[in-house]
Amino acid sequence: MTKIIESALFKTMMTIFLFLLIIPLFNIFNYPNYDKSNIIFSKVVNPGDESRFSELHNLSNNKNDSVYGQIQNVDKNSLALVWQDSNFKTRASNLLDRNYDIFFKNVNLDNISKNETLNISNNSGFSEHPHIASSGNNIYLTWVDNSNGYKQVYLRSSENGGKTFGESFSLSNGNVNASNVDIYSSNKHVFIVWQQSNSTHSSIALRVSDNLGKSFGNETILSEYSSNSYPKVFADGYGLYISWNVDLNNRFNPRLVQEQEELIGYKPGIYFIKSEDLGKSFSSPVKFDFNDIFESGKSQVSVFDKYVYITWLQSDSINKLGSLFTAKSSDGGLNFTIDQIPISPNQILDAANIDTFAYQDKLFTSFEGSLVEPEFNTTVGSEQTLNKEIFLFIRGFNNTDDYKIYNLSWNSGVSECPSITIDALDKLVSVSWEDYTTGNHEIMMRSINY
Repeated sequence: MTKIIESALFKTMMTIFLFLLIIPLFNIFNYPNYDKSNIIFSKVVNPGDESRFSELHNLSNNKNDSVYGQIQNVDKNSLALVWQDSNFKTRASNLLDRNYDIFFKNVNLDNISKNETLNISNNSGFSEHPHIASSGNNIYLTWVDNSNGYKQVYLRSSENGGKTFGESFSLSNGNVNASNVDIYSSNKHVFIVWQQSNSTHSSIALRVSDNLGKSFGNETILSEYSSNSYPKVFADGYGLYISWNVDLNNRFNPRLVQEQEELIGYKPGIYFIKSEDLGKSFSSPVKFDFNDIFESGKSQVSVFDKYVYITWLQSDSINKLGSLFTAKSSDGGLNFTIDQIPISPNQILDAANIDTFAYQDKLFTSFEGSLVEPEFNTTVGSEQTLNKEIFLFIRGFNNTDDYKIYNLSWNSGVSECPSITIDALDKLVSVSWEDYTTGNHEIMMRSINY
């Protein structure tokens, strides 16, 4: 009986201790202003409806399974492309024979079939989800690979615009599993974020280089609450900006830690932090959601001058369909208002997989959505079906007019995972995506003059 009483007393004292420990944290989060009245209607535009659409380009152009493409603009007719490829030993290989590697090539749109392809990872492990950043002639490629038993973040760099690359090296802790990496470069600085987890804990990590990616500082933990989180990073002359999602059913915490989380207000939503000293210190997190019904979603952060945009998907527990929202700031991320982004009611359902690019006062947004459309190659009046397409729209910071959503893929295959880049000189925005129309996944791309 004495041991039972002592055990109960110990638990009570621990509960009180933990409660007192976290009281100072109650007010660590900032909450933005909401502009719920800014609802703007949209219209879907397909290729052929306007002359601003370019032709459709097949960038990967092979017989393999080519997925998760990421592009960077070089000039009007040139792009840098990185993607994950099945790297078949033979065309008849089955799933057991596939060893996904990371591939790169500089794409000349005038002669895609003859562009040289480089196997960047080229190892025995499974390499996945690459990302690309560039600054001048410096190109940085990062991805996740399990060759050493754990999933780790790798980096490989080029100093001559992608003609050759140095050796790859690991940036993450070898005793944890890393995932969902993202990268951004600004002048001589390179910033890499990712999620990492072990059997009991999950967190979001950052590493920074100030010498063109030749070496990196120590790992900084940005958040202790993450699972299925997708951190995103952006940097410019004013600061370093990072966002990530915390989902309702995927928080990686033991019961007691989850109780603490509820007490301090670390609830599901999109979180944003800013650093004005290149990652040495950060502002308090800002939490975004809409009507407090956030169950799951992903975000993107884009910045131009003092315009800061956090765009995210938000699925709720009622209909499970993804909706689009943008938190926007014109003072460098100090104050935000939130817009809901209508995506053509009765036409597009369930937005997913977004990418954004900010330029001047405009935000270019590409997303994957399920389009309600007549079946292809059938007579008029046939039953409607849902098909995943890739969409793009452009909105100014103070946009109050109707706007157009461009259907870039517009085909009978599943199109997903967009990546966006801009050639400001020629006023050209390009979007790539993975597409299953030809019988295997290919990386497709289309451009639009804006």
